[in-house]
Amino acid sequence: MFSLYSYNLKADILSVEQRLKKLSTSLNSDSNLEFLYPKKCFEILESFSHSASNLTMCSILNARPVRLCEKCIDKYVTFHNRYEELLKTVINGTTCSSVLISNDRLDVVLQYHNSILEIWDKGNCNSCFDWNGGVPTLSNDTKHFNKLFNETMKCLINNFDPKNNATVCEKCMQYYMQLNTFYSTLSTDAIGVDSICMDVVDSMNSTRSIWSKTLNCCKLRISPEVVFLFSAGLISFLPLIFYMSVRYCGPIRDLPKVLRESRFKQTILRSVNSRED
Repeated sequence: MFSLYSYNLKADILSVEQRLKKLSTSLNSDSNLEFLYPKKCFEILESFSHSASNLTMCSILNARPVRLCEKCIDKYVTFHNRYEELLKTVINGTTCSSVLISNDRLDVVLQYHNSILEIWDKGNCNSCFDWNGGVPTLSNDTKHFNKLFNETMKCLINNFDPKNNATVCEKCMQYYMQLNTFYSTLSTDAIGVDSICMDVVDSMNSTRSIWSKTLNCCKLRISPEVVFLFSAGLISFLPLIFYMSVRYCGPIRDLPKVLRESRFKQTILRSVNSRED
């Protein structure tokens, strides 16, 4: 009885092992993988992974000075298109997104996509471009800013004198003021970091740093500002000065007394005249 039970148990174990081997072989075959995970989806996934890698590398290489928006736009478009293809492709009634996205705790594809996209959005990179028909071209504002920026930097380089910063400040003042004024029109707020393309913001910040800290050109604007502030302060104090002069100056202060004396004399004269009559 015991030997029969042992034989049946061994047979069951062998049967299970055979079935597991068969299942393993079945799962490793291309036909079954194609059924569970459509091959086309993995081809798109591979293309997406390359686009993500290319955009990441481009962003890092153009991190300083910040030029990733303009330099990496082609790689961003490819990255965006591959992800959209991954979301929308359907194979035999199965969407690639349902197979590859949000199926486990790691959610690798979605997490990497979002982290890469976060850098692009944080830099307001889309603001650098006009998106007509989904094809990005540099906006007129970006082109004009780049033109003014290049003219300013060219002036600074050509007129830089280590022994006398006043020369470059005077000769490039007009270029710098034009650049700074145009930059201020690109955003409704004072800073603009929440709406202006980061390439433009970084270029302006670098120019301001060179102008004020490296060349110390801002000191040339001290005299006009002091004159303006002094004039504004003087004008604001004029009403107070006038009031004080009216209140405390001698001749004006004694005016009521003079009037009283004059009226008193007139009263006496009228009284004398009436008596003489």
